[in-house]
Amino acid sequence: MDAPRPLEFTSQDLSSIEQYRLRRQTSVLVILFTDIKGFTELTERRGERYALDLLKHHDEILVGTIEEGGAGLVIKHIGDSVMAVFSEPSTAVERALSIQEKIAAFNGAHPELEDIRVRIGLHMGQVAVENQTQLDLFGRHVNRASRVEGLADEGQIFLTYPVFDSARGWLQSEGASRLAWKLHGSYILKGIPEPVAIYEVVDARQRAPAAPRTGRRKSSLLPLWLGIAILIAGAALAFAVMQIQRTEVWFVNWPSEPTIVDQKTDLVLGGEPSQEARKSLTRFSMGRHVLHQNIHWQVKNYMEIDVKRGKNTFRPGFTANFLPSLERRLDYEPGQESVEGQEEFSYMLYDKDNRRLDNKAVINITIKGTKDRSNRDLMSFTCAWKVVLNGETISADQLILTGRESSEDSQDKTIVLHEDALHYWYLHYFVSRWSAQLDVGAAYIEYKDK
Repeated sequence: MDAPRPLEFTSQDLSSIEQYRLRRQTSVLVILFTDIKGFTELTERRGERYALDLLKHHDEILVGTIEEGGAGLVIKHIGDSVMAVFSEPSTAVERALSIQEKIAAFNGAHPELEDIRVRIGLHMGQVAVENQTQLDLFGRHVNRASRVEGLADEGQIFLTYPVFDSARGWLQSEGASRLAWKLHGSYILKGIPEPVAIYEVVDARQRAPAAPRTGRRKSSLLPLWLGIAILIAGAALAFAVMQIQRTEVWFVNWPSEPTIVDQKTDLVLGGEPSQEARKSLTRFSMGRHVLHQNIHWQVKNYMEIDVKRGKNTFRPGFTANFLPSLERRLDYEPGQESVEGQEEFSYMLYDKDNRRLDNKAVINITIKGTKDRSNRDLMSFTCAWKVVLNGETISADQLILTGRESSEDSQDKTIVLHEDALHYWYLHYFVSRWSAQLDVGAAYIEYKDK
């Protein structure tokens, strides 16, 4: 999976994560993210059936290694990628090394097959507050693990500093002298505001560490002209703020996720990220303001603040806002000829004038499969949907899709059903052989063409 789609977590995924966390009595989880390098090209070159057979061997090795003895838990398979969690960083690193060792052994034992080339990324962080797993925290750490994995090449295991720091000390105390650890420097990762230090762990008997071939490394020195320009700009900004600002706004324990003020302005904080309290360099007028963070194409965090004259201090108090989404899948078999679902959703939006708009939506989906009487290989799927937003039907229709049991071809398409200035509604369908899946939901309008 060379360009993974944004991850969506079902209620079952979140329940599995929460149960694992509670069983392990921890608020911190290590997230392991993998994928197969060149899997898309392999599928196009050798065909879907060959690729799926190879993927089956891959999944057996990874799932067995991760979950052996209940040490880790596989949360999702996303195409050729696997996402799993561990409670102990040393165990996560050991299992990652074991995966690479077993994959190499499998490749050597099966010269008739294409090599499986796996890359792995590991990151850890706090996912629970007040003993409750929070989706926004977990999603941020998953995103970081995925980005770190994307820097790795086949056979490599890349780590962020928290995993490296915890795992190395423990594994060294256990006498793992065969391991080599390497800091490759700090890299700029998409969607992550601050540079991330990338470490690698290898079995020194098998290979040597190697710096990422892709990615943009942060330079340790600024050009002289740029440093002077930053100093001048900073001095000018500080002077302007002192001259015209009548309010002083401080943020305490503020998260690193980029924050937008009043739908249009980036929140810029002074000081260092490690400081507990940081003064806002973004000007705030007196009155109500809306802060938001773009977490996902269907998720934003919102927080309203009231700024008064003089010094104001704010702590994180965001509310996660999830846009509606309903998915149903029919795997046709005798006695299972149809599937349907209906769900109600409440969510909020803010317009350009910071007015809060409360919305209620109802989504209804039905999928019915009918075998062709004249052709036993052919299946017809009637996919119907209806979306009612604030009492008004904004989309109601159906599609007739076909699938063939003997064919490896699939249908995968997204259709825009309705849009306004703030969000749009989409329909995504996927048909393969005698299986059909329908997903109807809403997404923020700024993601429409991405």
